[in-house]
Amino acid sequence: MSAEVIERPDTRPSDPDLEDGKVAHIIRKDDQMRGYVLGEEITALCGEKFVPTRDPNRYPVCEACREVLSAAYGNE
Repeated sequence: MSAEVIERPDTRPSDPDLEDGKVAHIIRKDDQMRGYVLGEEITALCGEKFVPTRDPNRYPVCEACREVLSAAYGNE
């Protein structure tokens, strides 16, 4: 029996300031204003509750949020 290692390219942006494990959650548009402007805690599609404080474009998209969004719109 032989095992082969397949390397997968890292899809996260190359930025040394990024914190390991951080992801960009998908939120409802209605919650966006409350979260960013008013600093209120919001709930992502995956159920994670947080107060948005960082630029989401710097992080990879949360896989759980992506799956919920795909299931809601029937995309795979």
